[in-house]
Amino acid sequence: MPAITVDHPATTSAGRNRSAELRAHRPRTALVTGAAGGIGQAVAARLTAMGWRVLLHARTSAEGAVAADRLISQGADPERLRPVAADFTHLAEVRDLADQVTSPLDLLVNNAAVAGEMRRAETVDGHELTWQVDYLAPYLLTRLLLPALSAAGGSRVVNLSSSLHRMGDLRWDDLDRTGRYSPVAAYAQAKLALTMFGAELPERVDGVAVVNVHPGVVRTSLTRLYSRSGAPVEDGALAVLRAAVSDTVSGGYYEGTLRAVPAPIVADRPSARRLWRLSERLVGLGRVLSIL
Repeated sequence: MPAITVDHPATTSAGRNRSAELRAHRPRTALVTGAAGGIGQAVAARLTAMGWRVLLHARTSAEGAVAADRLISQGADPERLRPVAADFTHLAEVRDLADQVTSPLDLLVNNAAVAGEMRRAETVDGHELTWQVDYLAPYLLTRLLLPALSAAGGSRVVNLSSSLHRMGDLRWDDLDRTGRYSPVAAYAQAKLALTMFGAELPERVDGVAVVNVHPGVVRTSLTRLYSRSGAPVEDGALAVLRAAVSDTVSGGYYEGTLRAVPAPIVADRPSARRLWRLSERLVGLGRVLSIL
C-alpha cells in the first residue's frame, strides 16, 4: 500500500527555517483505530467536522471503505478521510499500518478493542486474543508511531481504558492466561496494562502527551461485560474528544470528562518498567526502539 502523507515542511534549508510556521498552518491529522463503528466512528466524524484529517482504521479494507462511505453520506468531507486497514490479531499488520504513516501525526486514538472470547483463543502470533488486540497491538502501534507523533509537535495519544481495569491483575508468569481464563479477567488485564502504558510513556518521551480515558458504559459490542445497558455512543465519543483536544493531564486517567484515581499499580514505576520490558519482548521491538 502507498505511504500516507500529509502536508509537511520542505527539507531544504529555507523549508527548515519555515517549519514552525508551516506546522501552524497545516491541517491536523489523527489516526483513530477501530473506527468502523461505535465510539471510533463517532470520534472520526467529530474530528472531520472540526477540520481534521482522519486516518480511519478498520480491520479490513472493505470495512474501512464502508465506514468512510457511511461518514460521507452523513456529511463528512471525503477529502478529510483516508481508510486504513490492519487486523490487530496479526502484529505484522500493525507494523504495516505504522509504516504507512510517514508524516506528522497530531493525534492517535487507541480505540480498537475486543470484549474477549467466551473461550480462550490465540492469535497467529501465539498470544491470547484479548491481550494482543487490546494491549499488545496498541502498545506496538504507539511505539512505532512515536517519530510521526514527535514530528507533529504538541501531539497527543488517547488510550481508551475502562473502569474495569481496577479489577485487573497482571499475571507476570502467564500474561497470555494459558491457565485460568475468563473473558472479563482477560479484558481487565489488557485495559490495566494499557493504562499503565499511558502513565509510563510521558515519563520516557518528551513532547507527546498521553491521556487514558474510560468513556463510560456505552452501547457498543463491549457493553455485555458490564451486564447492563449503555449510554449513547455519542456520549462516549465526547469524552474521548475532550481527552484529545482539551486541557488534560498527561499520563492521567479520566472517567468521562472527570479525572479519576486509577488502580494503585498504575502509579508503580517498577511495575510499569517491568511491563514495558516484557511488552517489548512480546512484540519483538529491536534495540533502536528499546532505548526508550
